[in-house]
Amino acid sequence: MDREEVQSRRAYNQIWNGAGRYDIHPEQAAFDTEGDADLYMNTVMGLAYGQYDFARFQPMLHSFQQQIKGGLYTDVFWLGLEHAVFTRAEKDRPALPVLRRAYAQRILSQPHPQDPRESAQGLQAAWAQRLITEKAPEDPWLSGLLTALDYDPEWKEQRVINHTEELLFKFYNRPRRSVTDRQWAAFAGRNIVGKGGGIRLIRPNALRALGRTDPGEGTGGGGEGKPLRLLSFLQGRTPEPILRRYVESCFGASMLTPSELHAAEQELCTDVHRNCYLHFTKGTPISHQMAPEAAWDVQNFKRQREKNRAYYQANLTQNRLTIAQLTQKLQNTLLLTQDEDPTPSRVGQLCGKVAWRAVLLGDGRVFSRRSDAQPGELSVDILLDGSASQNRQQEKLATQAYIIVESLTRCAIPVRVISFCSVSGCTVLQILRDYDKPEENQRVFDYVSAGWNRDGLALRATSWLMRRGRSSPNRLLLILSDASPNDDQRIPIGALPLGGYNYSGKRGVDDTAAEAAVLRRQGIRPVCIFTGSDRELPAARKIYGQAMERIPSVGWFADAVSRLLCRQLRQL
Repeated sequence: MDREEVQSRRAYNQIWNGAGRYDIHPEQAAFDTEGDADLYMNTVMGLAYGQYDFARFQPMLHSFQQQIKGGLYTDVFWLGLEHAVFTRAEKDRPALPVLRRAYAQRILSQPHPQDPRESAQGLQAAWAQRLITEKAPEDPWLSGLLTALDYDPEWKEQRVINHTEELLFKFYNRPRRSVTDRQWAAFAGRNIVGKGGGIRLIRPNALRALGRTDPGEGTGGGGEGKPLRLLSFLQGRTPEPILRRYVESCFGASMLTPSELHAAEQELCTDVHRNCYLHFTKGTPISHQMAPEAAWDVQNFKRQREKNRAYYQANLTQNRLTIAQLTQKLQNTLLLTQDEDPTPSRVGQLCGKVAWRAVLLGDGRVFSRRSDAQPGELSVDILLDGSASQNRQQEKLATQAYIIVESLTRCAIPVRVISFCSVSGCTVLQILRDYDKPEENQRVFDYVSAGWNRDGLALRATSWLMRRGRSSPNRLLLILSDASPNDDQRIPIGALPLGGYNYSGKRGVDDTAAEAAVLRRQGIRPVCIFTGSDRELPAARKIYGQAMERIPSVGWFADAVSRLLCRQLRQL
């Protein structure tokens, strides 16, 4: 278990302690600038979960993700709610005022921007300064904002929401949300904490707002186009041409012709995946102009790929040792599977110690033969969960995938690496490294995470790719995933064009488990390297059964992966 996971668990425990219950699943947690769980703010968040019906706040918090100042707006909400829950709980929790003051002092001890109009850190510092000095700032605007952040502890959820939106409108000129905005904001957002500490949401893909403007309209194609009518907002649908242009700009041109892609969607996007799209790519840059909505994401992906490579180089000695260990363990297993079959045979290599039977007994079974499981008859596909739930461990996942790929390459086993995610109902499968191309191993570091994950459709599409690729008799599918399917495209009900069930929770897990069972019947062995937390572990076991390993720490990576792969190789 690495330090980041330890701190994440500590943060959850602090939230659960504040809430006084363990059945909540917080989407956010607070960390300081060193990446350690922040006791005071996590306690405040737990108190908020305990004192309010927190699900009522989620649509508003998710709507912040669509805006450039979303992190600032989130901090405004939490600073206001902090006053309410602190006022309610300080009598029952004598340590709370001490923790609050210490939290404020830590904020002031860190360098921070001066303008609270543009910076969440600046606003936090102004809040902390007022708490420590007990004096209002001289700036009338800032003084009015801090006063407005003194939320009344008697307010109910809707009053808190209304006040927050009025406050943001008055002090930050943020437009009040319309009914349609509220529908768009109702998706289950993915949240992480930035390296600078505090409470943060990831910036969503620009695709979340694609349905609002037509990038083809307007001056110079700059994205300032005329509004489009929002269709099927209950499904979160984006017009297909805009969607196709966006995913090609972000992930690369399609590797299939339009007719091939149409045929694939007709075959694969059925049943619970009806109304979904597919995009298969090798990451080839597009030849036409990039969609303006994708510019931020493309630059962010580029920075993340640089981080992936830097992370590997920073731990180069340990990584090389792990590759050597895993390679040796796999080679030993392959040698064992190629041992001579003890059963006598009429063909094969002559076995000298029983050759006498041919002369004296007329028994022609004096030969031994190799087992069928030769390296050349095995191929491995690696499927990487590229959804936003992996945001906090992208570098680690890229490194783990590279270690596996490099080890398999040294064992002369054909391997292909595919990452998948889903954006606005389109499941994207990007081939990072293809069979028989060891020179592409470094491309594994191009892995990035974004969007959602429709695991069932990803498994179905990967099976389709494997069937049309190499014809190896022994095929292994290695999945690095947190076993937590979650997609914004709903499961349709009958012929209804709108609504449906959420693709998450039990329905998502059941669908993924069904697709894994189909893979087994097709002769493809799905095995999982589990990257999630204890909460998702039962789902992983339901989907993959015993064909699953959890990596306890970096030092145990070679042992855990070799144990999983070797167990499968012996069964070939």
